[in-house]
Amino acid sequence: MRLLLIISICLAGQYALSFGAWDQRSDFGGEARHRTVMLAIGNRIYTGLGHYNGGGTNILFDDWWEYDPASGAWTQKADYAGGINYHATGFTINDIAYVGTGRISPGGNALVKDFFKYQAASNSWTQITDYPGVGCRGAVSFVVGNYGYVGTGETNSGKSSEFYRFDPVSETWLQIASITNGRTSSAAFAIDNYGYVGTGNTNFGSTNDFQRYDPATDSWQMMNNVGPTNRQEASGFAVGGRGYILTGDNYSSGTNYKDVWEFDPTTGNWVQLADFAGNARRYLSATTLGSYAYVGLGTNGTNFKDFWRFDQTVSLIERNIDDLNILAFPNPTTEFVQFNIEWNKNVPTNEMSLIITSITGQVVYETSLAELDMINTSSWDSGSYIYSIIYHKKIVKSGTLIVN
Repeated sequence: MRLLLIISICLAGQYALSFGAWDQRSDFGGEARHRTVMLAIGNRIYTGLGHYNGGGTNILFDDWWEYDPASGAWTQKADYAGGINYHATGFTINDIAYVGTGRISPGGNALVKDFFKYQAASNSWTQITDYPGVGCRGAVSFVVGNYGYVGTGETNSGKSSEFYRFDPVSETWLQIASITNGRTSSAAFAIDNYGYVGTGNTNFGSTNDFQRYDPATDSWQMMNNVGPTNRQEASGFAVGGRGYILTGDNYSSGTNYKDVWEFDPTTGNWVQLADFAGNARRYLSATTLGSYAYVGLGTNGTNFKDFWRFDQTVSLIERNIDDLNILAFPNPTTEFVQFNIEWNKNVPTNEMSLIITSITGQVVYETSLAELDMINTSSWDSGSYIYSIIYHKKIVKSGTLIVN
């Protein structure tokens, strides 16, 4: 055990010893805030709008920022054409973003229903047909197929249960079935052919209910609740065929959360994962890009500008690590060694590799798990070596190999 620790320390310069699903990225380029809009276009992430409470007065924003995951750089883009706004909603279809509704006054009573589309290629905003419901804030949106869906939110007369479908070709709206119980500040995402909406602040207080919308039948179905805790102002996203709801609070002046819940649409069940790595908060903004989710900003009384990436594969590795069995044989060895690796079939291994290092930390062998075969050790110096399963330069599991 002591030898394994010493060699692992030698590896620290090349590979991370800590292992977690959340990686902190470059801080948001603008001022810290919450109730922002966040979405993805192409290979970039965009976020902006929002507000913070400055000395008791709401400070509102209309700025719009682009994040490049490859470089970690934030670049300010054209301001939102609707002006200062917070608690709006947005979605993306065919690399065009659509943003609308929200509050436009520091006092919060001026609610709008206007909508704008943003084209990243030209860095331009264009006003489109207004949202047909009443002006509202705290609505949610998701995309299924070629349509966007927007609904819920709070109007000046109460919580809304209405939902509308947006056609980007004709830029028209069609009212669809209403969700059960009006609400605001919910979480939403889409998986395959369904949209999902859950949690939020209803006329009966915060809730942990969760509903599925089927566009084929224009109907909502109650699903299993999101964990045991009622919450509002949470965040939601879907990646890799699973949905996630995290953070939020019970009331705006109450307890803020950092727990994370994963939804499996094949079983309808929720599983609690390791907590979000940032501070507990409400109004965390989220989106997905490729195989990752990105979240950031929000508030717990203090406004945040931190930005995080969620790696679903790491999450799956963490929860199935006890199922990982690595057998090196023969061990000790003289001329060759083979590895038998058994793991939970739900864990993807296509981006994992096997690394073997000397006692000084020098890599003597490296290969992807997909190409792992018999390894010739006849030319290696006698002594102890460490073999490690690596995922994106993170050590998953290690063991000791003796070469005589």
